[in-house]
Amino acid sequence: MTPDELEDFLGNLDRFGGRIEDWPEEARRNGEAPLASSAQARAQLAAMRRAEAALAATRPADGTTGDVMAFHAMRAIQDNPRRFVARRLSWVLAGSIALIAGLYVGRIPQASVNPTDIVTAALDPSGAHDVW
Repeated sequence: MTPDELEDFLGNLDRFGGRIEDWPEEARRNGEAPLASSAQARAQLAAMRRAEAALAATRPADGTTGDVMAFHAMRAIQDNPRRFVARRLSWVLAGSIALIAGLYVGRIPQASVNPTDIVTAALDPSGAHDVW
């Protein structure tokens, strides 16, 4: 068996699953030869069947309960105007502070002062580096 045949077999295994009898006719005919001659192909088929069996053994969650819980959780957030206002208010406050800071910085006189001196003066509470 060539590597291309094995690659085609693995591609069909991924595409159609571990039940070869459910594969399309042409893919099934092309898949029987690698299974007869390749231990790797048989091992991959066995691994796919184990994975499918494990998935089939799982039990899905009760969809109705989960849907109802998700509905109530989403509705609770949307129906709470205080939370909505509080969330928006914090962003409005942050934007206002940024705007005020920008206006303040824009009003700093353009002197022959180095910008690092301005930052040093702003960060030094003692007033020793006052540049204004």
